[in-house]
Amino acid sequence: MAYNLEAEIYNNVESYISSLGELSATIFVMVNGCRDNTLNECLRLKAKYNCVIPVNIEMGDKANAWNEFVYGCYDGESIPVFVDGDVNLSTDALVNIIDYFHQNPKLNSVSSFPWLGGRSGKTWRDNLVKNHEFTGNLYLLSPRFVKKLKDHQVRLPIGLIGDDSMLGYLSATDACSGSDLPHERIGVCQKAIFYYPKLNWLKWSDIRLYVRRRIRYSMRHYQQNEIVENLKLHGLGAMPERALDAFVLNPNALKLNFRGINTMFDWLAIKQIKHGL
Repeated sequence: MAYNLEAEIYNNVESYISSLGELSATIFVMVNGCRDNTLNECLRLKAKYNCVIPVNIEMGDKANAWNEFVYGCYDGESIPVFVDGDVNLSTDALVNIIDYFHQNPKLNSVSSFPWLGGRSGKTWRDNLVKNHEFTGNLYLLSPRFVKKLKDHQVRLPIGLIGDDSMLGYLSATDACSGSDLPHERIGVCQKAIFYYPKLNWLKWSDIRLYVRRRIRYSMRHYQQNEIVENLKLHGLGAMPERALDAFVLNPNALKLNFRGINTMFDWLAIKQIKHGL
């Protein structure tokens, strides 16, 4: 999944290729709504590596890019591994996450592990191991589970913030089967490590990025709460086409509650969501 990553996409995809070991793979780079030279960098990769296939998508939306891959590119048989274009992978990360799945084939999904260099790396790792949470940066989905989602015509809502949260819920509940069993359905591969760029607090651009990210986290909080509540009540048929649709029927869901420092970002997120309605 790549959005405006002209500076890093080339090196990052090369790290994905290196982490494959002896495995063979087709790498679809979902270039969604990029306004920079990401596509040209992907074309350079394609010229060097036959396994790289850039897929240019006009809409800049990660959930839509996921839908485009699952319904337009995926062959239905290979083991699909999803990677964010802005992360780098450790040596043998892809080999390790696939080996983990082969050893645990009944799982719906397999999460990866963040490196310890990040500010929240230790806490993140502890929560993954304890709660079997879902990591959106690098994860594997079982072909059987993807088939189940496709059989039910499940698509991620356009505009969804937090594809990881939604896919984690669908994995843990086996596509809204009535039970929620993350320890039985989501694996955590501690040998599949990803590295993400650290923010420089002396750079104004990184400070702005942090603020936008926190607002998006708040938007994810409201989206996830409302959409998942509807899925619990009505099943997969309640999955909205657009994330905003969940608030059209229930605008009262956009209620500001005190959540510590998150409250300020929640307020900004509510304003942004209401502006889109």
